[in-house]
Amino acid sequence: MRIQPARQTAGFTLIELIIVLTILVISIGLIIPGFGRLLDSSQQSASVNTFSTALAQARYHAVTHSQRVVLCPSLDQQHCTGGYDWQAGFITFIDKNLNKLPDEDEDIINISQATSHVIDIQTSKGRRKITFRPTGDAPGSNTTFRFCPKSANLQRKVLVLSNTGRVRLSEKMPDGSEISCI
Repeated sequence: MRIQPARQTAGFTLIELIIVLTILVISIGLIIPGFGRLLDSSQQSASVNTFSTALAQARYHAVTHSQRVVLCPSLDQQHCTGGYDWQAGFITFIDKNLNKLPDEDEDIINISQATSHVIDIQTSKGRRKITFRPTGDAPGSNTTFRFCPKSANLQRKVLVLSNTGRVRLSEKMPDGSEISCI
């Protein structure tokens, strides 16, 4: 009888397995915070883009239909709240009777649901509603919409609406100062 030599088995040793798992845990630990920041940044960009688009659509509708159009913050997507916080949602409506309130005979042309819980959207004091006239301008003072991330890792941004109805994005307040969030 002949004795067969022991076969070598293919596999990992315990030390190799521990090294691979250690590298995997370290890699995941480095990736997760960066992924969270990327997700927060994406939500902030989406909020800014949604709001900027709503302003542009309201202006466009006012000009093309020769009607006053109003944007206002709204909790129920049917009535204006009268506040300065826009992250709970907002509505855009045609203001036929010029009372700056959405009445039953006035069409709501855009509804925006609550934005991400990651971003607060605040407007400068004095402008609780934005009205676009048929000429495309937004009478009143220039309005600054602050997009304030709850994460300290993200840079704050503002949309500035001029009296002419044009919007611009900035990382500073219109006077050049840092963006303050309340």
